[in-house]
Parts: sequence; C-alpha cells; structure tokens
Amino acid sequence: MTGRPSLTNRLTVIAAAAVTVVAVAVGILALLALHETLISQADRELRGIASGPLSDLTPATAANIPPNPLDAQQDLRLQIRFPTGTITVPRDSTPLPWTADDEAVATGARPRSTYTADTDQGRFRVLTFVGPHGQTIQVARSLAGADATVQRFGTLIAVLIIAAAATAALAGRFVARAGLRPVGQLTAAATRVAETRDLSSPIPASGHDEIAQLGQAFNHMLARLGDAQQQQRDLIEDAAHELRTPMASMRTNVEVLIRAGDRLDDTDRAALLTDLDLQSVELADLVANLVDLARSRTADEPMTQVDLTELAGSAISLAEAHFPQTHFRLHAPATVVARARPATLQRALVNLLDNAAKFGPVDQTVELRLSAGPARTAQLSVLDRNPVVPADQRERIFQRFHRLDTSRAVPGSGLGLAIVQQAVTAHDGTVTVSPRPGGGNRFQISIPAE
Repeated sequence: MTGRPSLTNRLTVIAAAAVTVVAVAVGILALLALHETLISQADRELRGIASGPLSDLTPATAANIPPNPLDAQQDLRLQIRFPTGTITVPRDSTPLPWTADDEAVATGARPRSTYTADTDQGRFRVLTFVGPHGQTIQVARSLAGADATVQRFGTLIAVLIIAAAATAALAGRFVARAGLRPVGQLTAAATRVAETRDLSSPIPASGHDEIAQLGQAFNHMLARLGDAQQQQRDLIEDAAHELRTPMASMRTNVEVLIRAGDRLDDTDRAALLTDLDLQSVELADLVANLVDLARSRTADEPMTQVDLTELAGSAISLAEAHFPQTHFRLHAPATVVARARPATLQRALVNLLDNAAKFGPVDQTVELRLSAGPARTAQLSVLDRNPVVPADQRERIFQRFHRLDTSRAVPGSGLGLAIVQQAVTAHDGTVTVSPRPGGGNRFQISIPAE
C-alpha cells in the first residue's frame, strides 16, 4: 500500500489545479466572447448587404447573375424565392435550407430572420427578409473563417492554460518548500528529541506567523517536559535518599533477628519486632505517598461542581477514623459550591487534618472552617494547637521531604504537605500557613468559587 503524498506535493497539485480551473474558465469565456463577436460581425455584414440593391432584383436580373460567388473572399450566397420559382447563386452550390423561421418571414409573420445553418459545404450565417416585389431573399455568409479563428484562438488558450498550470506548479512547489521549511525543522527537532531524549535544545522560531507560533509552542512544550523530567529526577533522588535510612534500619534489625534471635530475651525480641513493625508502617506510608506524588493523578480527575461543605464533612470523617482520640470540629455555611476535583481536594484536606492531629496534643480540638473569600474564592482553613511554624519555614514545609526539627521524632514521610501543594496547584489555588491567635497554626487553602 503506497503512502499518502507529501504535503509539498499536495500543495503543488492544489496550486496547479486551482490555476488550471481558473484558466480553463477564463479561456472558455474568452472563446464564447470571440465566437459571439464574430457572429455579430457576420450579422452586421449581412444586414449591410440586405440594405443594398438585392431587394430590387427581379426574376430576370437574378437569373442573369453569373454562376460565381458574389465575393470569393467572403463566400457569400444568395437564394431568392419568387412566386415563379427559386434562384440560387452561385447556381452550382447546395441550396440553403428552408426553415420554419424562413416560412414565417415569407408569410409576413416576421420581418426578418437570422440563424446559423449547417450545409454540405460548411456552416453559414443566414439572413432572410422579404423584398418589395414579394420575393423572399436569403443571403448567407460562410462561417469558415470565423470557425478557423475560434479554433486558432482555442489552441492558443490551451497552450496558455498548460503553461499557466506548469508555472503554478513550479511556483507552488517553491512556495510550499519555503513555507514548510519551519515544519521540517519541527519534524527534525521532534525526531531528535525522540531519539536522544534531550529536551535542552530549542528550535529556532522567529517572526509572528502561524509557523513561528507553532515553533514557540513546541519550545514551550520542550521546556515544560524538561521541567517535568527534572522534577522526576529530583523526586527519584530525594526518594532514594529518604528510603535509604528506613531500609538500612530494617535491614539491621532483620540481621539481628537472624543472627542473634535465639540469644535475645523476650523483652528485647518484642522491642525489636515492635521497631520493625513501626519501620514497615513508616516505609509503606512513604512509598504510598511517593506513588501518589509521582502519578500526579490530579490531571486525570475531571473538574465538577462540588459542594465544599459536604466534602469537608467527609474529610472530617476520614480524619476521625485515623485519629479517634483527636476532636475535629467543622464550621461551614449550609452550602458552598466550587468547580473542583473532589477526590484530590479531599485528599489534601485529610492530609492537613492528619498532620494537625499527628503533631499536636492527643486530646486537642482541630477545627476546619469553610468561608467565602475575596474575589469569588472559597477558603478552607485547618486550625490546630501545634507548635508554630517558624516564619522562615512557612514556604519550605510544602517541599518534598522537608520536615521541621520539632516533627522529626514523629513518624512521617515528609510528603503530606507536598501532596497538598500539588492538589491546590491543580485547582489554580494557593495554600499558606500562618500563626493562629492563642497559639497554633492556620493552614488555609484558597480556590476559585462559583
């Protein structure tokens, strides 16, 4: 199966076809105009002849006209119908046809008739009128010269059409190659990126036309892909660094159990197994958070109309299941609606509630407040009684694996707030932390509301 023709070839064919169609249409119109002009010229000549002495011919004078063409250059013919008979000049020529129009002229129904007649000796333009002696006169002029002129002009038009089509094809190919050169560069760049996976070499994109805009969009895509690739590398490096410590600790404990398990008393063995259980839970939590962060599933979940009051209540229920000893309280209006990704936003709220419960007093009360913010935004605030986040750490805590010194004693992956940041960014929103009056912190999410 043959491939589809290239875009250059298709543009060349389109240009040649368009010019050919236009040229053919113009040529046909020109031929028709020339033909009508020549016919009109023949009619004028016939009317000029009819206004001369032909109308005064009698049967006797008509019979004495020599058996030669009236004008050899024009190939004129004359046919007169007298009541006594019909005389044709020249006499050896084929009689002119007698049509219904001629009959109408002879009977007086029409003053004159003009038409084109086909005879054995070629085409003639015929003018029929009635003379003063009651005779019906038909004077005809050959159209051989006019037909030959039209034929020569048609041949010239055909040559010009072929020349125009060829010129249009060459010009179309030249323009297509010049115009599609940036597309070729884009193709080469895309092929290079696919083969080398090097996203650091943008393609040249100058100007303001559509091709330049395509090149700029391609460069922007390369830049975004490069950033995503770098983020993936950073995530892998950070994950490897964070996994190294719990993996080494677990390996050490397992080796102790294998090599000296029979020499350990019950208390030491129980402590070692408890430590292994905590490390396995921490490792599982770290891996799960890494998977959530790496998959970036927020882009796969569609935006829908969400009742934030109901969603906040569901988040409270999940947090209570995780930390039953902590008191959670929801302050929200009856209904607040926003376009959001419900599962993603709920995960972010649960992470904030879990962090508040994890790093604070056991019996504290964590509040979740929902309110309408400025500029048509919805604000979801989690208020705790935990140690206040220092001012120089309030942006860094949303980075992957960043943990405050006061929280290192508590098991965790350091990815919870990074997941919150990613979820809020997917909603074109912001997340901030600030001191809470009376002690504690306020983590506030702001997203566009309806």
